[in-house]
Amino acid sequence: MEALIIAAGRENRLNHNFSPKPLIPIFGVSLIERIILRAKLAGITRFKIVVGYKADQIMKKIGSGDRYGVHVDYIFNPEWEKGNGSSVYKGKGFLKENFILLMSDHLFDDSILRNLQQIEPERDSCILCVDRKINGYHFNSDDATKVWTENKKVKKIGRGLDRFNAVGTGIFLCSPAIFNALEESISQEKYSLLAANEMLSTRGKLKTFDIGDNLWINVNGKESFQQAKKILIKQLKKPEDDTIPRKFYRKISIWISLKLSRFNIEPNHLTLISFFLAALSGLFFFQGGYLKIVIGAFIAQLSWILDLCDGEIARLKFKESKFGEFFDRVLDRYGDALIILGATFACFRSIETAWVWLVGFFALIGAFMNSYTALEYDKFLIKKAFIKKRTIRIGREIRLLIIFIGAVSNQLFAALIILAIVANAESIRRLFVLRHEYQSS
Repeated sequence: MEALIIAAGRENRLNHNFSPKPLIPIFGVSLIERIILRAKLAGITRFKIVVGYKADQIMKKIGSGDRYGVHVDYIFNPEWEKGNGSSVYKGKGFLKENFILLMSDHLFDDSILRNLQQIEPERDSCILCVDRKINGYHFNSDDATKVWTENKKVKKIGRGLDRFNAVGTGIFLCSPAIFNALEESISQEKYSLLAANEMLSTRGKLKTFDIGDNLWINVNGKESFQQAKKILIKQLKKPEDDTIPRKFYRKISIWISLKLSRFNIEPNHLTLISFFLAALSGLFFFQGGYLKIVIGAFIAQLSWILDLCDGEIARLKFKESKFGEFFDRVLDRYGDALIILGATFACFRSIETAWVWLVGFFALIGAFMNSYTALEYDKFLIKKAFIKKRTIRIGREIRLLIIFIGAVSNQLFAALIILAIVANAESIRRLFVLRHEYQSS
């Protein structure tokens, strides 16, 4: 299914240096890029963009769509000042089948489009995605399109409605019937998309699709712009981040990621930097001496924080990939090995007993098994909603924290012993938990 994106208007109440409005960046990715990439996650790869005001800038920025892995065609609307309805109408000669209609300043969850594509609208009707959470953040404005719905049909629609039970999200599944309604409204010199929707609704031809708990926001001012940023930041977090002390680390990593988002940095670059810091940490441990051991421990903490940043940058900029995830896991294991090996050698230089190497071995194998079981165990926690409880999740952050505390307190060998016991005990406990889960499912 194709998508038609309206990006022809001039309106911009953000007082932003970037113009036109679709090119305003949020954390290094412009509004229209976010629309395209979010739709791509829902399986949409063919786009038609209606341009008008400063069309050359938008066309230069987006190009053919190759850099995003999609195909983009442009439709120029010389009458863009008349209203967004005239821009939608320009697509009449290019869209013969059902299509998704999107606004270039409305951000949304890709699951909305994924679910919307499962619906087959009647040939002479259109579907408007509505949000029934009418006390939400996203329409505290006189510009909100208010809707009164009954039996999944729009009975009344408009910005000035006093009585309404939903809000339009600016996301549509349209049949070619939209062009007939637009042609009629334009003949009456009504050039807004809203005017055509009012005609469809009076004829019972504008139906609704409830987006449920999915998020969306119309970025139409400074307040909604800031709210959009907060939503994107919230989406950087993972379910396991509600554990202690991961919440603390995530606050630091997000702060760093937001600063880095201004630059053209790849997630895999951060993965490599994190690994090199882990290797440097192991080198400081290897040299021994309290000061160098403490420095190594601090570098290991920084390595872990940057290890969170690579995923955050990937989610912020739509650069997640299976290889990137695999690459991160592999280098994390190498990093863990170098840190634990360096700590073990430092302890051996101090204590000079072969038992140190045995403890180091169990600490290392425990760390590996802890990481190996983490993916399946985290799925189990999320499924059971246990992760919402304030608890301790034995993960990489805990392992590195144990080493950090041992280094600072000058009890590194004791830290290795604790790490060996805790990591292996947790891995064994997960085996029993998952065994019960698999047998009962």
